[in-house]
Amino acid sequence: MEQTKPDSGGIPISDLRPEINRALAVRWFHEVWVERRTETIDELFPPGSIGHTENGDQGPDEFKAGREGLLNAFPDMHVEVEDTAADGDHVVVRWRVQGTHRGDGLGMPPTNRPVDFRGMTWLIFKNGVIVEGWDSWNLGRLLESLR
Repeated sequence: MEQTKPDSGGIPISDLRPEINRALAVRWFHEVWVERRTETIDELFPPGSIGHTENGDQGPDEFKAGREGLLNAFPDMHVEVEDTAADGDHVVVRWRVQGTHRGDGLGMPPTNRPVDFRGMTWLIFKNGVIVEGWDSWNLGRLLESLR
């Protein structure tokens, strides 16, 4: 017999998994990027997890370093989750970033130019944490727009 959660209205837990994972993905973006909570990275992206990015594969420490560079470059960065899709342990997040290039975190002096770009992140969850993810956005175009 399949286990149900007491407050789920008798819906099997496996049927709730996509919505639970979707909520975790939205929480990730809100807490990591909007609230800038490093402890959420530690909680939801544990050692052994991997992120595939335009800059190569990253574990939690590399992700934190890259994140700090972006937050330095765009101290007023605002990240908005525009939409999500979830199926089982997989969640796709379509996001938008707006900010002003006011720091040297991208390896170039600040230009004070506004930026507005979008991307997508595909996350795989297991037992309430991210085990693997892929980011897709045009970093090269962003850098070119700041030169």
